[in-house]
Amino acid sequence: MAETTFKSFIFYCSPAGTTRHAAKVIESKLKLGKREVTVCEIGKDEKQLTQVLRNLAETEGKVSVFIGSPVYASHALPLIVDLIERLPAKNQSYAVPFATWGGATSGLALEEMGAALAARGYGVIAAAKILAVHSLMWQLENPVGLGHPNAADDRLLEELVDGVEKNLGLPEPLLLLPAILEYQPRPMVEDMLKLNLQIAKGILPQRTVNEDVCTQCGECVAQCPVAALTLTPWPVFAEHCILCFNCMRLCPENAIEADLTAIYDRVRQRAEAAREGVPSQIYLP
Repeated sequence: MAETTFKSFIFYCSPAGTTRHAAKVIESKLKLGKREVTVCEIGKDEKQLTQVLRNLAETEGKVSVFIGSPVYASHALPLIVDLIERLPAKNQSYAVPFATWGGATSGLALEEMGAALAARGYGVIAAAKILAVHSLMWQLENPVGLGHPNAADDRLLEELVDGVEKNLGLPEPLLLLPAILEYQPRPMVEDMLKLNLQIAKGILPQRTVNEDVCTQCGECVAQCPVAALTLTPWPVFAEHCILCFNCMRLCPENAIEADLTAIYDRVRQRAEAAREGVPSQIYLP
């Protein structure tokens, strides 16, 4: 492996922080192997993303591209899908999609990300799904996915990187068979295909701003992972809001309000119906 040289890029979006955690584990493991790693958290800084994509396009030789997304409404976030469409066409480019999911279902995120990456010319050589505490259950003592990602999940991600490193050391890296990521029961796929983030926006409770307690501090704007909030003078949500509820969760005055009670029941029902088996798993050729 010491004779093999390649650069790695990590792209991710992480509203609740768990996908960021996974990305950092991957980054640390890569750096232990003395790899040159570029990390880009997408959603806010378009200038940085454009520069990193340019660097990727100009990199010679083999590259590994790790792309992480939380699972929203059974799919990867739309901005992650858009990112894949923007990846530069390159020879010797290999991809590793990874998804964090809150225990209800990991959905079609890995299957669809893998297909999109392959269509873009990136050979998919590994993938991972990692269980995480459900991001909408922060107010509960016993949320779905409690305690995850944990040390065992981190070890899986390190094992993933080891497998990627070994594979990229081959003259012709082995590709992951698409069928490996098609692990969801086909009858359930039909229902998952009927759901998307836009539909979920109609299901999730609407937020209201309590102007009596809002101090217009701007913390909600600073914490929005996709720059979908402005103060005019009260918080206003843009159309591309992904309903992560960071604004509500992190508001120091609790000025943004929504009743999530019905969502708790829905998440637990979906988790019980899915029974996905191994909650965290890596996929290697």
